[in-house]
Amino acid sequence: MSRQKDLLREIAAAHNAGAPDRIAEWFTEDFRLHEPGRPALPVGHAGASQMRARFNNLTPPINLEILDMIEEGDRVAVRWQLTATYEGEPFEQSIMAIYRFEKGRIAEDWGVSVRALWP
Repeated sequence: MSRQKDLLREIAAAHNAGAPDRIAEWFTEDFRLHEPGRPALPVGHAGASQMRARFNNLTPPINLEILDMIEEGDRVAVRWQLTATYEGEPFEQSIMAIYRFEKGRIAEDWGVSVRALWP
């Protein structure tokens, strides 16, 4: 297994356990999130924190599951599935993301999501 894939598994496990984010360990100082159709977040740890804070409105049980991971060089593509509760109702989200790594941390994230589960 690669360190890049291990980091993504670590983030999912921390998320599912409700553990605090370790932004400085997981993301570079100049991290960039690219999401079509959404307002841009600040560059760096502030943007990574805002991205992760989106999950704060979800209530347990929260399950962020990695369905597939493919690695090529400094990039890892992940097919995620998220289930939780939001405002008392079931919340389901399918996510596709490509991460670019620098020195063991996430430098860029290209992601799209939809509020439905993978068929």
